[in-house]
Amino acid sequence: MKYNFQRILVPVDGSPQSIVAFRAAATLCKAYASQLTALHIAEDGVSEEGLRKMMGENTQGVSFHYMHKKGTVHKEILHAAQETDTELIVMGTHGVSGFQEFWMGSNAYKVVNSAHSPVLTMREDSRISDFKNIILPIDTSFESRQKVPVAISIAKHFNSTVHILGVSSGDDKDAEYKVKAFTRQVIHSLDDAHVPHTFNMQLGGNLTDITINYAKQKNADLIIIMTEQELQLGSFFLGKFAQQMVNHSPVPVLSIPPREDLIVTEARL
Repeated sequence: MKYNFQRILVPVDGSPQSIVAFRAAATLCKAYASQLTALHIAEDGVSEEGLRKMMGENTQGVSFHYMHKKGTVHKEILHAAQETDTELIVMGTHGVSGFQEFWMGSNAYKVVNSAHSPVLTMREDSRISDFKNIILPIDTSFESRQKVPVAISIAKHFNSTVHILGVSSGDDKDAEYKVKAFTRQVIHSLDDAHVPHTFNMQLGGNLTDITINYAKQKNADLIIIMTEQELQLGSFFLGKFAQQMVNHSPVPVLSIPPREDLIVTEARL
């Protein structure tokens, strides 16, 4: 599957988080020559003129369609994504913790967990650059390698280096064997695509912490993960780990929904 991100949706409300998200969406639109839709969900909409003024020079060279909706935030984002046939949602997140994190969730996580398209989330303090350093964690699940085409696409558009991180919550021989086998396949794919890359493997421990710490070491601009949605196949980024990544990573997180047809095919190999 090719990822061209020709239609990008970014929810905006004038908050610092949405401004950062808009800047990132504009950066991606310039690279992919995409159509951008700015979505505002509130009783009173922010005008296009007001939004352009708020974004300042970040809208230079990027035209966008403005959409205003009323209703529950995460539901209206998903509805708008469906209406516009969105290929990528870019949104800011406040980040939550404790009871709220594991029981209520955030709008960003609700969108990530339900969207049919990839979702890029980022905090207010996220650095917006040209995605030059991409962290690609690969675990022992079948769906983990589905992130590779996305990483290649972004790397090609931004001349990025992909940092492959082989990980597993276990450190036994079986886990090591699977991680090495899967990462070898990823390395071959990146070699074939002529994408610069590095490789590291870390087994055992908290996988969210390992990934975030490694991203900091590499001064990363992006982490690419898989989402849970309705699949229960054992990826370490399912459930609470995906939620932790979306809510706590200081580095922007691109969450990719797994394709069940590909998982079934790979599982039978």
